[in-house]
Formats: sequence, C-alpha cells, structure tokens
Amino acid sequence: MVDQVEEKDSNTMNKVLAGIMILTVVGVVLLKSRETEHLESGASTASTQEAFEAANEKRIAEKNNFY
Repeated sequence: MVDQVEEKDSNTMNKVLAGIMILTVVGVVLLKSRETEHLESGASTASTQEAFEAANEKRIAEKNNFY
C-alpha cells in the first residue's frame, strides 16, 4: 500500500516537472520569436545601419581634432 502511494507521488512529480519543462521551452521560443520580429523588415535594418555609420563618422571626426 505504501509502495503504491510512493509510486503515485513519483509519477505525479515526474508529470509536474515535465509540464514545467515544456512550458519553459515554449515560453523561451515565444520570447525569442518576439525578440527577432523587428529584424525581419529590411527597412528598419537599413536605417539602423545608416544611423550607425553617421554616428561612427561623427565620432571619428571629433577624434581627429588637431590642436
């Protein structure tokens, strides 16, 4: 009788842990897909690249002050 209760508790615990792991994996996949949504549009990537290049040129220009 005690063995059956322990086995039932063990099976229940295994099912709970499996459920938690599945929910965690699904959650990570959903968050990752939301994180990379903005990278799918080429226009925003191009404008981001242009902004980076402009900021980099400004940084280089300010660094080359000869006093």
